[in-house]
Amino acid sequence: MGKRKRRIGKGTLPAVRLLAIGFLLGILIPNVIWKLEWRQKTLASVYILGIFAGKSMEGAEYFWYVLRMRGSVFLVAAFCGVSVFGVPLSVLGMLIQGLEIGLILTMSILQFGLAGGAVGAGLFLPQYLLYIPSVCLLLSVVYMQSLDIWKNRGLFPQKVYRYVLAVLPAGALYFGGILLEVYCNPWVFHLFTKNSYLF
Repeated sequence: MGKRKRRIGKGTLPAVRLLAIGFLLGILIPNVIWKLEWRQKTLASVYILGIFAGKSMEGAEYFWYVLRMRGSVFLVAAFCGVSVFGVPLSVLGMLIQGLEIGLILTMSILQFGLAGGAVGAGLFLPQYLLYIPSVCLLLSVVYMQSLDIWKNRGLFPQKVYRYVLAVLPAGALYFGGILLEVYCNPWVFHLFTKNSYLF
């Protein structure tokens, strides 16, 4: 039974663990360097620019901006699955996803207090409720397919077909996240910033 469990777990991406490690790093890094005043100001400026990037756009323009930005990342990750680059990309991708969330939430709290934390959370809601599971699913599939290529040193047409079918549900979830980011997040973000009295 123990051997069977080890065999099943072998060759799979520890997505949740990597996400948690990235998140913890995202919390620790700003706390360590926040004491250096020039870095504090730089990070705060980057943070504020990140909040308002793209917020001035509306309607179709904003949709195409988000689709281009998010879609290109998804497609690059998906294409890496049919090469040996999928393994390192999957590990780094999960770490970066957690790091991004941890950094933004921590910097917003350090700069603006608890009210800033609410604003930071407003940047992620509700789209990250779909982005996180879709990225976990996609990068797990990419990791396994890439690892298979690495071991067998080749890719067969039937495997490509199965790979595409495995990527499609992640793509559907991810596209749902894009729609939430475009049509729901500006409203949620406005609500959070309005009630925080920071802006």
